[in-house]
Amino acid sequence: MPHPDIALPSDLLEAASVRPGPRQQQLLQLLCEAERELSGQELHQRLKGGQERQGLATVYRGLKQLQRCGLVRCRKLSSGESVYAPLERDEHHLICIQCGHSERLPICPLGTSGLGLTTVLLQGFRPLFHTFEIHGLCSSCQYTGVACHG
Repeated sequence: MPHPDIALPSDLLEAASVRPGPRQQQLLQLLCEAERELSGQELHQRLKGGQERQGLATVYRGLKQLQRCGLVRCRKLSSGESVYAPLERDEHHLICIQCGHSERLPICPLGTSGLGLTTVLLQGFRPLFHTFEIHGLCSSCQYTGVACHG
């Protein structure tokens, strides 16, 4: 059951076209309590032990709903798996294309105004979140000389 004191960003809820229901709030609470991004599978596993169980498809539908509400952001890993985090966690990563290692950047290189998007440029589009990733080779993979030479 969702915690009654869950901190949901009120300004985002007001702008959202659909208010998250109890199941989505439960997912959001788990994401807020987690210290890292979680996959749908990991969220499903964490819900298995509780009283309010959700099927895997329901978890993914709930995550999509939270994205549409502007409360959750999604990032694809090099494996193709999606991971989720609360929107206020503005995290960006360096990703090794060889081993898949992902390193969190200590700051957002774009910042809130760094996108430089004007009303004219957005053409009515309402941004909810952004991702910023740099793909390359980590120091270990560079050291082993795995890079293509060509």
